[in-house]
Parts: sequence; structure tokens; C-alpha cells
Amino acid sequence: MSNKWLRNIKEVYYKHDNELKAIEDEDAKFRRLVELNVEEQVKNLSKTTIIQRSWKNFQLPHLHGWVFDMKTGLIKEVLEIEACSEVDPIFKYDFHTDELISNSSIY
Repeated sequence: MSNKWLRNIKEVYYKHDNELKAIEDEDAKFRRLVELNVEEQVKNLSKTTIIQRSWKNFQLPHLHGWVFDMKTGLIKEVLEIEACSEVDPIFKYDFHTDELISNSSIY
């Protein structure tokens, strides 16, 4: 069960392997991995139909990824994606097509 939960963080580590291997200090490496994970998860949100449909219909929400540093008590903004930002075409949904399909009599 925990392996499924850890899959996302493993993918983040794999994707940013070269950057993380270059960081020698384990504490700094861990902090950077946390930041990269937050960044990737915010990007993943922007790829969802829920967010893209909301951007199309309401021009909301802005997506924010923050990290709270327990040592300093500071919040660091890692990533902000403004509403209606461009999404890579491979992840962009065509809602016109979705609406045609959902409104059709084919069930």
C-alpha cells in the first residue's frame, strides 16, 4: 500500500535525478526534493479536467505550491500557475469535443 503512495515521489526523484545527485548535503537534497515534489504536483493539477474546465469557465483558480520550512518557520513559494495558463498540448482537454460526446445519444 505505501509503495503506491510513494510512487509519485519516486517519479519526481527519477525525473530530477541528475540535479539531486549533484547536491551532496543530505538535508539540502531532501529540501530540494520536497520543493520539486510540490512543483510537480502543482503542474499535475494544471493537467486535470477539473482545473482546465474551471479556467475555461471562470478564469479561476490560480495554483500555488508552497513549502513550509519547519526549521525557520518560513513559507517559500515554489510555483505559481496563473489561471488560464497554457498547458502543454498533450495535456490540454478539448471541452467542445467532450461536450459533444456527453450530449450525444450514444450511451
